[in-house]
Amino acid sequence: MISIPSVLHPSHINLSLSAPNPTSAVTALLDVLRGDPRILKWDDFRQSVLGRDASPISSNNCGILIAHGRTNSVGSLVMAAGISPEGIPSASSDCPPLHVIFVAGIPAAFNNDYLRVVGTIARLCGKPELLTNLLEATSPSAFLSILSMEEDRL
Repeated sequence: MISIPSVLHPSHINLSLSAPNPTSAVTALLDVLRGDPRILKWDDFRQSVLGRDASPISSNNCGILIAHGRTNSVGSLVMAAGISPEGIPSASSDCPPLHVIFVAGIPAAFNNDYLRVVGTIARLCGKPELLTNLLEATSPSAFLSILSMEEDRL
């Protein structure tokens, strides 16, 4: 079973993400993945994520975005994450500013693993205390550790 720490590396976590809009934020997170050996075709991967209109979700007055692409341009699941302390204006009037953003690339054959990892992240971000802990993480390793410990509890 694939775990969050096996697809999200500390070097792919930005705890001070700043962007004028969701597309710019997703692009900034995509850029931290450039050069990752799991990405077989960079341009195709990038387009697969940016080509989808990811809908933000709201949890405890915090906007969360999980932008992803299902594509054969990645050899295995790959992920980046960002925290925006000041918040990024959401494209949806129903959603507060985005503070937590994930970007994922999923091979077409990884249906079950993809659903489990993305579903786990969505469930975890719905927990008020965990969301607060993620927003207050002091390092990428601490952010990943929080997710990992909570994932183990599910």
